[in-house]
Amino acid sequence: MPHPDFERCARHITAETVRELLSEMVDIASPTGGEAQMARHLEGRMARAGMETRLQEVDPGRPNAVGVREGAGDGANLLFTGHMDTSYDGNEDYLNGEGFKPRAVHRDGWIWGLGANNMKSGLAGALAAIEVICREDVSLRGDLTLAGVVGEIEKAPIDEFSGKSYSGYGTGTRHLILHGVTADCAILAEPTGLKVSNANMGVVWAKITVSGTISHSVFSNRPGVTNAVRAIHKIQTAVERWIPDYEARHSCMSEHPNVTIAAVRGGWPWRLSRNPAEASLYLDIRTVPGQSTEDIKRELRSVLDEAADEAGRAALSFYVNDPPTLLDADAPLVQAALAAHEEVTGEASAPVIRRPAADSTHFNRYGIPCICYGPGGRMHPDAAQKGLMHAVGEHVLVEDVVTAAKVYLAAALSICSVQAFS
Repeated sequence: MPHPDFERCARHITAETVRELLSEMVDIASPTGGEAQMARHLEGRMARAGMETRLQEVDPGRPNAVGVREGAGDGANLLFTGHMDTSYDGNEDYLNGEGFKPRAVHRDGWIWGLGANNMKSGLAGALAAIEVICREDVSLRGDLTLAGVVGEIEKAPIDEFSGKSYSGYGTGTRHLILHGVTADCAILAEPTGLKVSNANMGVVWAKITVSGTISHSVFSNRPGVTNAVRAIHKIQTAVERWIPDYEARHSCMSEHPNVTIAAVRGGWPWRLSRNPAEASLYLDIRTVPGQSTEDIKRELRSVLDEAADEAGRAALSFYVNDPPTLLDADAPLVQAALAAHEEVTGEASAPVIRRPAADSTHFNRYGIPCICYGPGGRMHPDAAQKGLMHAVGEHVLVEDVVTAAKVYLAAALSICSVQAFS
């Protein structure tokens, strides 16, 4: 049964208001490491709604934006959250089209622009829901919090790539929780195509390096001279043989993890007169709940040991470990989210597992049950024929953002009106 204040609040959530709210966000460039202006904008909106706000500095000049609407103090506390950084900077010369620029373009009910899909549409929906609760001065037993966080995008420092623009994978969320912003449960507004995600794949990033012989290229045909590029290709062949078995052996909710050979580096392009003395292979290894990172390390070491006779001894290191996460489908938060979705849409939905990384893993690891639910993920019919979202540019259907905002509203009214989850 809908909360008695739902209709009174939901009447303010319209396509026009949501479109304006999301467009404001998309128009603010917020690449990883440069989220400050977006944080100030979000903090200002929350303050004007009447929330207690603060900017929580993660790095110098790089804050999370936090707003709290206190309840009576005896109910379940709910945290809405989402990252402010975008998948790209907006100035990449290899990306073309309006969906890759921090400028909102509204056309035929869709908004195109960097961050429209991932994940300013979710942040806009959550903010819209909280603003109408504040506007109608709804009495709630529990606290309602919104946190826009920095540094979620799947980036990590490696080799010469360092600094805050590479500081992703939950940097802001871990800081958020460790410095006192918590709740009984959390809803992460990541793109899910309006499906409740109670599970998320994890990921391990590995670097495999082989050494070659320092030599002039004219002597590279001499006995005992090792070409590191040739050696790394032999290792890649061994890894390719391992991948299908790895992927087949693991699954969760009918989804299998995959392994991507994501980068290869070696030699000196500016000095081909030198035999390559070092080469590296970089792997993105997705994981599902129940897997062990240590088992993956052992498997890869075995693969490299088998390839050693042909390619030489390789060094193996790891620089990302983002664990998978799974909440029981019967958990109160999952059931509340499913009920809110059905209440708003009239359609029942089964929980799903998300493939891309998400900050839900950090909340769940710190004992704060967290699910993902967001409006992004649906593709424009014309764009769907051309490829994936990362190929055509970000966009979102405004009506999906409206739906998500109403689902967030229903969930907030339901959760924050009861006693804390046991």
